[in-house]
Amino acid sequence: MANDAEIHDRLSRVEEIIGQLDADECDLEEGTQLHEEGQELLAEVREILDEGSGEVVELE
Repeated sequence: MANDAEIHDRLSRVEEIIGQLDADECDLEEGTQLHEEGQELLAEVREILDEGSGEVVELE
């Protein structure tokens, strides 16, 4: 089972990528690579979350 750090690390990198793209800090080729990296990271996060679906955690 994935832990929160795995999700957090991927989402932090996605935020970095968005920041770079918004700031126009890269050329078209680099921007395309960053976009693809971000899409892959988001797909990994979705997969991690899907693996965890259906689990019930009882909080007291």
